[in-house]
Amino acid sequence: MIKRFWNNAVGLLLLCALAWPAQAQDAATQYSNGKILLQQQRFEQAMAELLPLTGSNSPYAPEASYFYALAALKSNKADKAYQMLQQLQNQHPKWAGMADADYLLANVLFEQGEYERALSKLQELKGSALESDAEGLKRFYLTRLNERDAFERLMQKFDSDKTVAQLYADKLIGGWYRAQDRQTLERIVSRFNLDKSRYLSKDALNRQGYNVALLLPFQLNQSPSQTARRSQFVTDMYAGMQLAQDSLQKQGINLNLFTYDTSADTVSAKRVLDLPEMKQMSLIVGPIYKYTARVAARFAAQNNINVINPLSQDLDMAQGNGNVLLFESSVATQARQAATYAYQNFSPKTAVIVYESTKEDTTFASFYRQQFLKLGGKVKAYKKINSTQSTATAKVFNNLDLTDVGHMAVFSDRMTAAVNATSLLQGNAATMPLLTYEKWLDINQISLRQLDNLEIYFISPKYINRLSPVYSWFREEYIKRYNLPPSVYAYAGFEMLYYFGTVLQKYGPQFNQQLVSEGIQPGVFYAGFGYTNDNSRQQLQPDNQYVPITKLENLQLIVVNPVF
Repeated sequence: MIKRFWNNAVGLLLLCALAWPAQAQDAATQYSNGKILLQQQRFEQAMAELLPLTGSNSPYAPEASYFYALAALKSNKADKAYQMLQQLQNQHPKWAGMADADYLLANVLFEQGEYERALSKLQELKGSALESDAEGLKRFYLTRLNERDAFERLMQKFDSDKTVAQLYADKLIGGWYRAQDRQTLERIVSRFNLDKSRYLSKDALNRQGYNVALLLPFQLNQSPSQTARRSQFVTDMYAGMQLAQDSLQKQGINLNLFTYDTSADTVSAKRVLDLPEMKQMSLIVGPIYKYTARVAARFAAQNNINVINPLSQDLDMAQGNGNVLLFESSVATQARQAATYAYQNFSPKTAVIVYESTKEDTTFASFYRQQFLKLGGKVKAYKKINSTQSTATAKVFNNLDLTDVGHMAVFSDRMTAAVNATSLLQGNAATMPLLTYEKWLDINQISLRQLDNLEIYFISPKYINRLSPVYSWFREEYIKRYNLPPSVYAYAGFEMLYYFGTVLQKYGPQFNQQLVSEGIQPGVFYAGFGYTNDNSRQQLQPDNQYVPITKLENLQLIVVNPVF
C-alpha cells in the first residue's frame, strides 16, 4: 500500500523546489541521495541520509521527515516511522503535504496493530483528494484482520463505515458465519444496500470455502523410482500451495484443494474435465502441458470457470480466452517491459541488440526490438550469434560500433556471449548500460564483482528477495513440515495460491474484471504481481505484467523498478 506515497513524491519535490532557497547545496545533495536510496529500496541507508535533515531548523525538514518515515515503514521499523511522523505533525502542522503524512501515519498504525486509531486517522481524510486511497488502505488491512472479536469491536466503533461493514460481511460468508449471525448480516445488507444474492442467498450462507481443482502431472500411476525426479517440481509446487492454504485459512479464507493427476495426454485431461464436480469448481490450476492446456481452455470458456496456467510463458496459451490467465509473465511481456525500462532510463535512445540463434532468444530479441522502436528508440545494430562458434561470436562483439549508443542488450545465457560482452564493455565502455538475462549471475566464468563493477541490468521475472523476513519464515516452515529446503517451484506454488485465494475471497470466482482495479501490487515473495499495464489500464491482460529489472549494488541484487 506504499504505491500512492511514491506517486505523490514528484509533487512534494516540486513544492520543495519552489519553496527552498538555493543556498543549502550540501543539504540538497544529501536530500537527493536519500531519495535515490529510497527508490533503490536501500531503506536503512536512506534513513541514515535523511535523518540529519529532519531537525526543525532545516528547510528540508518536512519532506525529509516524511521520506524518512516511509523508509522506516518499508524496512519494518514501524516504531521509528511513528515517532518521526509525530515529530513532523508537532513541528510542521501547516506543511502542505500533511494529508500524505496522515495517510502514512494510518499505514504505520495498521502495521502496529492499532486498527482503531488507524481508522480514526483515515476518517480525517474524508472529502480530501486522498479519500479513495484511504478506502483502499482500509480495505487492505481489514482484509488481513482475522480475529473475530477485534473485528466486532471495530464494527461497534465505526458502525456507519460502509467499508468496515462490508468487509465484516465478507468475513462472515467466507467462514465466520453462524446461524445467530443472520440478523446482523441482514442489517448490514439493508443499511448499506449490498448485493443480497452475494450475502444472503442459500449458497452464500452454506458456502464452506472455495473449491480449487489442481490438474497437475503427479504421475501417480507410474513407479516412484521412475518419476521422482521428473515430477519433483510438481510435488514442490503442491507443497507450497498447501502452506498457502494453511496461511489463508488463518485469515478466514477457506480453500478446498482437489488434486487430479493429468499428464500430457489430452484424453486423460478431457476425462478429468468431464467429471461432474469440475463444473462446481471456483478455480482450476493447470494442466501445464500445451495440448492439455488447450483442452482446459475450451472447458473454461464453455463453463465460465477461470483456469490458471502455473508455468507457461507462452502468450498463445491464453490469447483470446478471457477465462485463462498465465501465472508467470510471458516471453513477450518480459521483452516489452525490459525494452520500456531501457527506453525510459537509458540515454541516448539508441541500442545495440545481440541475440543467440535459438528460437527462444530470437523471439525475445524480436519482441524487444519491436517495443523499443515503437517507443521511438533507434536500433543501431541487430546481430545474431551462435555461441558454439566462439571465434565468430568474438568477431561480432569486437566489430560492434558503440559510438552514441545508449545501451546494449544481449539475449543469450551462454558463457561465450556473456564473456565477450563483459570484456567489450570493460575495455571500451565500462559505464554503458547492458541489459540481459538474470541467468548471467550463474555463469561461473564471470565473477559477481565483475558484474557489479559494470552497469549490467538483469531481467528477473522470478526475482525473490532472499533477505526478506517472509522468505526466512517460509523456508523455516517448509523445512519443518517437509524436511527439505524449498525450491523455486515451492515459492511459486505458495505465491500463486495465496494471490488467487485472496482474489476469490474479495471478488468471488468471476474475478476477471476486478483484477483491472487491483493494478500491480507487491506479492508475498515476488516483487510485483498484476494483470494490467500502463498502456492499457482498463484492459485485463492474460499474464503477469510486472517484470522486475535488477542490478547488483555492493554485491546485493536490488530491484531498480520497484512497485510503489
